[in-house]
Amino acid sequence: YLFAIVIDYCMRKAIDGDEERLGLTLERRKSRRVAPKSITDVDFADDIALVSKDIHEATELLHRVESVAANIGLHINVGKTKAMTINTAAVDLKSRAGESIEIVDDFVYLGSWIESTDKDIRVRKGKAWGALHKLKDIWKSKLARSLKIRLFIAACESVFLYGAETWTLTKAQEKSLDGTYTRMLRMVLGVSWKDKISNTVLYDKLPKLSNKIRSRRLKLAGHCIRHPELLASDLVLWEPDSVQGRAPRGRPRQSYLSTLLRDVGTNSKEELRTLMRDRIYGGEYRGRSDLAPT
Repeated sequence: YLFAIVIDYCMRKAIDGDEERLGLTLERRKSRRVAPKSITDVDFADDIALVSKDIHEATELLHRVESVAANIGLHINVGKTKAMTINTAAVDLKSRAGESIEIVDDFVYLGSWIESTDKDIRVRKGKAWGALHKLKDIWKSKLARSLKIRLFIAACESVFLYGAETWTLTKAQEKSLDGTYTRMLRMVLGVSWKDKISNTVLYDKLPKLSNKIRSRRLKLAGHCIRHPELLASDLVLWEPDSVQGRAPRGRPRQSYLSTLLRDVGTNSKEELRTLMRDRIYGGEYRGRSDLAPT
């Protein structure tokens, strides 16, 4: 707790009221009385992600944080520091000492790959299968089905779904996740691929994985929207006014906002916000018959 206070002090001193100039603008200034909304950093303990709209401001922000941290005996590990650019060419970012910061296409932050959902899903699948195979002796035992399911959810599903609330899934990805989950369940319950058994019998009272992910995603987004004091409240439904730089070729990626809109079946962001404030979406999904596995 004391360390978090120190980090918060460093960031406040480094930014010193220059959020609008140094950070990424979420909402432009509406008038002299209504200030803009900007984001400069996202912190969890000593894992700090600095956010800026331009390389010059990003460099200044990094140097400010380094300077303030050095004054209280803290130092940034350049070897562990990574930089990633979006919709712009790679840049040369240097620390105060002149050391180059490695520019990457993707990196892990708090256990999740942040550039694309697809890569994070592949990693989660691998880790979940690894956890599953470590317990294969238990799956082959005569332990009761209910205990196997509880152990599977606690030891394997939790690994599989780490960070799943932030995934932006296409229909194809949801189908792939459901298929993987079904194969895992068959292994847990000792059901061979030769056995003719419907998913309704296999799952029993368990929901489809894609529906569980959808429920978690809606709960997370709803919690953020109902707490305007949180930074995430400004980000969860955010969409840029205009795309800076050149967008990549091909079909645009599924955004978090478009995923939430699809989840609740609306095209209106304001209607989505109202539903989440009133917690209506939870009852709608609990009452829908299409949540059962097929």
